[in-house]
Amino acid sequence: MPLLTPSWRRRLITAGIIFAVGSAEIIPAHAAATAAATTAARSPTIPTSTSTTAPAHQPGFWQRLGDFFLPHPDRRKVLLQKQTPYFLITVEEDYQHYRHLVFNPNHGSQGIWDPATPQKIVSRYCRFSTLFLTAITRPPQRVLFIGLGAGIVPRFVRERFPDTQIDLVEIDPEIPGIAAGYFGFARDDRMDIVIADGRDFINRTRKHYDVIFIDAYTAVNIPFQLTTVEFFRRIRAALTPHGIMVANIAHLGKDDFIGAEIRTAGTVFPALAVFICGDGANYLLLGRNGGAIDSARMKAAAEKLSLPAHPELNLADMIATRMEPDELTDRTRGAIILKDDFAPVETLR
Repeated sequence: MPLLTPSWRRRLITAGIIFAVGSAEIIPAHAAATAAATTAARSPTIPTSTSTTAPAHQPGFWQRLGDFFLPHPDRRKVLLQKQTPYFLITVEEDYQHYRHLVFNPNHGSQGIWDPATPQKIVSRYCRFSTLFLTAITRPPQRVLFIGLGAGIVPRFVRERFPDTQIDLVEIDPEIPGIAAGYFGFARDDRMDIVIADGRDFINRTRKHYDVIFIDAYTAVNIPFQLTTVEFFRRIRAALTPHGIMVANIAHLGKDDFIGAEIRTAGTVFPALAVFICGDGANYLLLGRNGGAIDSARMKAAAEKLSLPAHPELNLADMIATRMEPDELTDRTRGAIILKDDFAPVETLR
């Protein structure tokens, strides 16, 4: 039994790992900047809100000891605070100068970026999202993202596939500007951003995609309309033959929800592959339209991939976290199938 729920993970600073608060992140700890020039380079002057949040700072021994038990997001420096039509959003900078996209009041980081190493993928669940590279059979021609966030994975896809058409669906009209202004996200002429509800978009689209990424959250949970069997059927219908679905599912202290979501997606993608991110704070679902996700082929593909710009990506280790069939059976035993007329994502525990 963990000492803290997944919504309030311990910061294991002394072990070299920081568990971020809330829905999305587990990030490795790194040393803070040691020179003023470096600090200036990685933290340019940005207008801040009138928040009274204390500036980010290097913690001392007693703070580190306290952070071992409880995180303190209130000690971050707030670079932006903005009420959008959907969220109270803050962009926060921690003492390592990492920037966090935060949907309040939950304080969970929806995206983390290090301006000093802009290509680096900091968030563990974002690293797991790159496993699609080992499942595709050819470079994707068209990719869809439901949920933009800080734009970390879309940037990676563009880096790997400069000619791919990328469509991004984001419900909050303020998010694209925040991602561009604070997280290094850059739109290009082969990238379309659609401001819409992801479910409405997938219901209406006539396009077909080689890869569809699903990573959409409120400050508390996944919107129910993006969790149901009807939604996943629409996702499958929008995939090309042998196209890949990639879905990030945050635990959020809800074992019953995880079981229900895995079972629900598995009814549409019978050979669903489920990978456990870190200590189970996130689960990555991979589903293929009309086929299975073969671990041996993934491993072989991982060995051939060259990712010199991303030493943080150990694809083989991530593949090794795939849940076995008996584990999936145990995880989904007694779980409900989420449907449009009954998807109690707010109350499942």
